[in-house]
Amino acid sequence: MQSATGNQKSEMKRGSALVVVLWILIIISLIVSMFAFEMQLEAKMMTLQRKRFKADQLALAGVELAKLMLAFEDKKKMPGEQIVYDEPWRNEAAKIAAGLPVNFTENLGDGTVTLHIDYENGKRCVKKMEREEWRLLFEQAGIPNTEWDTLLDCLDDWQDEDDLHTLNGAESDDPFYRKRGYKCKNAPIDTVDELLLIKGWTTEILYGTPPGKETDQPITGIANLLTTWGSGLINPNSAGTNVLNSLKISDGMIDAILELRLGPDGKEGTADDGIDAKDLAAMKLPNLFTLTPEYVSITSIGEVGGVRSKISCIFPFVLGEKAARPLFWVEGKVSE
Repeated sequence: MQSATGNQKSEMKRGSALVVVLWILIIISLIVSMFAFEMQLEAKMMTLQRKRFKADQLALAGVELAKLMLAFEDKKKMPGEQIVYDEPWRNEAAKIAAGLPVNFTENLGDGTVTLHIDYENGKRCVKKMEREEWRLLFEQAGIPNTEWDTLLDCLDDWQDEDDLHTLNGAESDDPFYRKRGYKCKNAPIDTVDELLLIKGWTTEILYGTPPGKETDQPITGIANLLTTWGSGLINPNSAGTNVLNSLKISDGMIDAILELRLGPDGKEGTADDGIDAKDLAAMKLPNLFTLTPEYVSITSIGEVGGVRSKISCIFPFVLGEKAARPLFWVEGKVSE
């Protein structure tokens, strides 16, 4: 009996030891799995950071390429002569001299740089627009006409130097500004986004009705048609249809501008594109246009493995300038 009891105790001890060993193995397995997961996560994060860094550098490289295009001048080229260069970027740089927008993509290493070069003179200058021109923009964007006078009066009150209320406006004592804790600027606006600080000027008015929002009258937004840079003169080679429609010119004249800037072949994106001084004189356009842009806007996007970085900046438009400095600069990742 004692021998049987001893054997049972010995087996119980071995069973307990086995359970303890199993628990230790389970715990060790969990620790190893946790370390492996953390290592895998850190590896993914490091890969993402490397891609982000490369995308950032590619975006910066794109800006430098755009500056090189601005600095490019072919003094051997005769007026009216068309030259096709072996280097694609030089062909795009030739468009800049004519005030034509540029869209250019270049593969660099394992990434890509996408450049869009345009001109602030292709937009309406907020500081130079008349009320009727604002109304034309509002109408095209689908902004209800019941809001037009309020928007314009509030814009006037934001910029004028006095504290006198316009009929539908709002000065610093208005509850809208008191609630937000700031006063009217009483000076011209400096950026298009500053309009969002003004009573009545919503993100929907500037950037359009958000996707998925149910509405009987969606708004397309007007921010992409506006600028705060320049004298207000329009570049006919880069102005969009909505911008041209906001000017006090006839539909026939707008059609003529859109047709002429395609060049003799009537095709967009070819070497003969662009309205020149001779075309402008022949059209007898009013003193609203300029073929010499004052400011150039550059958007550079660097992309590596699906990670994209974006830089938006504005430079003075000076052909041949080899040390151009930006007047405006915003950078960050591109929303997917």
